[in-house]
Amino acid sequence: MKRVCVVCEGQTEETFVRDVLAPGFVSIGLLLIGETIQTSLGHRGGALNYDRVRRHLRNTLRQNSAPFVTTLFDLYRLDSRFPGYSDSTEQSTLAGRLQTLRSAFHEDIVQHAECRPERFIPHIQPHEFEALLFSDVTILVSIEERWTSALTRLLAIRAAAETPEHINDNPDTKPARHLERELRNPRYRKTLHGPIAAKRIGVQVIEEECHFFAGWIEKLRALENS
Repeated sequence: MKRVCVVCEGQTEETFVRDVLAPGFVSIGLLLIGETIQTSLGHRGGALNYDRVRRHLRNTLRQNSAPFVTTLFDLYRLDSRFPGYSDSTEQSTLAGRLQTLRSAFHEDIVQHAECRPERFIPHIQPHEFEALLFSDVTILVSIEERWTSALTRLLAIRAAAETPEHINDNPDTKPARHLERELRNPRYRKTLHGPIAAKRIGVQVIEEECHFFAGWIEKLRALENS
């Protein structure tokens, strides 16, 4: 079975990889292993400055135990030192912005790690993990009994965006802020509710709604024949 290391933004994404994504890849001979980057003594994930990312990816790609390495990072608050960041802000579309970032990121890491280009598959999720949960708001609010009162408001937020991935990166209107504001008693907790919601919604539905995410998953599935 081929091992695919998924370097994640934080603990929520790591749990998502383990509990939601990985089971669907076992049948095609791919073992997805999520991991986070150590950011300080005793802490992992978050605050992903590019120096740490670059060093971690280089070291991981140099390990024989991980033939393929990919990332699951948020576009929201991405470190401006990421390769291609300045050029990406000049792009007029989200697709253009992401392509600029991925290309520059891929080139820099492959050169730094001195690895074969096909071994590194960069993915930057627009605009953050919570966007995926807007793929099915009805299922999302069903997780907690008192959340159902927020259904109409969350449906309106989803309807106002082209796709869940286009819910923007303004601090007051990013996907997570909408959920924190609308889902109360109990309040939305990313590490607890995020993976549960994603699992109930299901990867297939998320792929149908979130095209950039789907493109990444398609690339990972193609590793079966690599």
